[in-house]
Amino acid sequence: MTKDEIPLQTKTTVTLRIESMAFGGRGVGRHDGKVYFINGAIEGDLATIAITMEGDRYNEGDVIALPEPSPKRGLSPCPVSDQCGGCQWQGISYQHQIEWKKQFVLNSLRRIGKLGESITVDILPSPQDNGYRNRIFVRSRLTAEGQLKVGYFRGGSRDFIAITSCAIAEPRLNRFIDQLVKIDFKDIAKSMGLRDEIKFRFEMQDIPLRSDHEPHILMSIYDSDDQSVSLDPIIKKFRAMPEVAWAGSQRELPDAPFFPFENDLGITFHTAAGMFQQINIPHNHTVRRLVQETVKNHSPKRVLDVFCGSGNLSLPIARQVLSVDGVEFSKRAISAAQHNASIAGITNAQYFSGDSEKFLWRAAKQGTQYDLVIADPPREGMYACLIPLMKIKPKTIIYVSCDPTTLSRDLSSLCKRDYSVKRFIALDFFPNTYHIESFVILERNER
Repeated sequence: MTKDEIPLQTKTTVTLRIESMAFGGRGVGRHDGKVYFINGAIEGDLATIAITMEGDRYNEGDVIALPEPSPKRGLSPCPVSDQCGGCQWQGISYQHQIEWKKQFVLNSLRRIGKLGESITVDILPSPQDNGYRNRIFVRSRLTAEGQLKVGYFRGGSRDFIAITSCAIAEPRLNRFIDQLVKIDFKDIAKSMGLRDEIKFRFEMQDIPLRSDHEPHILMSIYDSDDQSVSLDPIIKKFRAMPEVAWAGSQRELPDAPFFPFENDLGITFHTAAGMFQQINIPHNHTVRRLVQETVKNHSPKRVLDVFCGSGNLSLPIARQVLSVDGVEFSKRAISAAQHNASIAGITNAQYFSGDSEKFLWRAAKQGTQYDLVIADPPREGMYACLIPLMKIKPKTIIYVSCDPTTLSRDLSSLCKRDYSVKRFIALDFFPNTYHIESFVILERNER
């Protein structure tokens, strides 16, 4: 399909009714027999849009007015939700969000995965639809007058939107943001010789195991857009805040210390600044228990965990099986997995730093057998890993995915050969956004 971007000054407008939702959070409507995908629109809106892309089969556009807002819309708890690019669906009934996400998954499984109309999906809502994120990544500005601004980019642009709180962030992170934007940085700005504002970004992560009266925030500070400006004075100021357990630049992250993050299923999971952890802790616990239940039902002896991170899913089952091998590209995550295993006294779990595809090919060529394989790949899925995985022929595969489109592609390949989907659960890790997590159990077909 060809599509052409339309210059701003020549954009035309049309008004249409939004009929459904598409993965990616865009509303879908029709005008003069052509399909439109509309940013900022939801099912039920009568929307006036500016056409931004024209294609052979569909057009794209942005909402510029809502003559008749959808009855599914309500009041947003976030004052900048109509500007910020972080959330697509603040103020929209959570039940409708769940219905849309379930339909996203089913549409992907049927359209991309070719798995037929009979496949069923159970969906588990998040225990909290706001205040659930324990880690956020923000943009920042320090002005020459010494004011620190924190915020996000406007959707589809690099326009800075300042915030004083974030509706989806945990309360302790919001209290910390409130403290940050009230601090006087005049002495810092003066010592840095600022004549204009500097731009930088940082990540904040809360440590659930620590109380409000202990340092409980980890901060990873990334370089300024102006590489000639050192952020060391700002980092030093952050480190002096009583809430901060550790703060450092991106160059210091490889040596950042581990902190006990949470206790679950007999394991103390550790983290460090800049290290990936699931942002919705209650739902992460749900997935761990689904893995445990699967192990109990299938009784595997040898388990392989590819894209294993810090052992998030495989460490809690190590005592139920003969052995666990885990592989992950991030050396830092593997160090955390090994540290977690050591602290827990687990000796039958080995974690290796490396490429998951290469590890699978090596195991296949050596004839290494695994009864159960857990895969929790990044958004692009694990298509390149499927051939060596099927050569290993595990009896059971657990596939955890954050993108239903790449998941459906991979499931299509697995199901065309030796596997069948036995259970599919969608978990809403990310309320008020279009993102959805999936937990899939596949079993090898008996010949």
